[in-house]
Amino acid sequence: MQRKRKTVGVALGSGGMRGIAHIGVLQVLEEAGIPIDFVSGASVGAFVGAAYAAEMDLYALGRFAVKLRRRDVLDTPNPFRAGVFSGKKFQKLCALVTDNRSFSETCVPFWCSAVDLVTGETRYLHEGSLSEAVRASIAIPGLLRPVSSDGTTYVDGGTIESIPAEILRENGADVVIGVDLSICAPYAPKHPNAYTVAFRSVDVMRAAIDSLKPCGADVVIRPDVSFMGRLVPHDAARCIAIGRSAAAEAIPAIRELLGVGHF
Repeated sequence: MQRKRKTVGVALGSGGMRGIAHIGVLQVLEEAGIPIDFVSGASVGAFVGAAYAAEMDLYALGRFAVKLRRRDVLDTPNPFRAGVFSGKKFQKLCALVTDNRSFSETCVPFWCSAVDLVTGETRYLHEGSLSEAVRASIAIPGLLRPVSSDGTTYVDGGTIESIPAEILRENGADVVIGVDLSICAPYAPKHPNAYTVAFRSVDVMRAAIDSLKPCGADVVIRPDVSFMGRLVPHDAARCIAIGRSAAAEAIPAIRELLGVGHF
């Protein structure tokens, strides 16, 4: 009797534009024949995860990312609202790469994390429009406006959980692969601005939370994309390449967990 293979979930972490590295990670997992049965994402991880779940070709997505510019991602700033940027452009980009699909139309089950600003709890969005859910997940506090839906207000899913791994295990994943983009190395900018201070503060907060509550993934892939800014797409090709390299290093460990040498 043929042994039933283990199911695999991939949890894509938050990290702003550094999340372009997720594309390279997913490319290598597919090239190596690693089955992906479930996907989850927080913030930018939700964006890439939604595109994958909606069957967007990963190499086309990479070419799309390389062409992105600041004006394609960010709206005109308005500092007197609940967020400096409205997030409308990001939602339109998500609608484009997901072909306006809903969760019910994905090729694999997908969960998108967001934080309920009222209760402070993480919610895992799994119904309705993919682009609307992703817009809630990327609502970086103070920078992108919160999303009001179903009687609550949502902000960035990575605020208290940078890698949404446990939701995959709870829904049947035997092996969970996490992709961690958080970098909390010493940081001393010569000319800090509101954005660098905000992102650095979030990095410090998340590092403290992660030290108390590990993400729960069986294998964690950590591409070093610290050269990349959080809001402006810069050198996306390099970012994808680093994601590919980090994923390639993890393939032997993933195969060992799955109990197979190759597929």
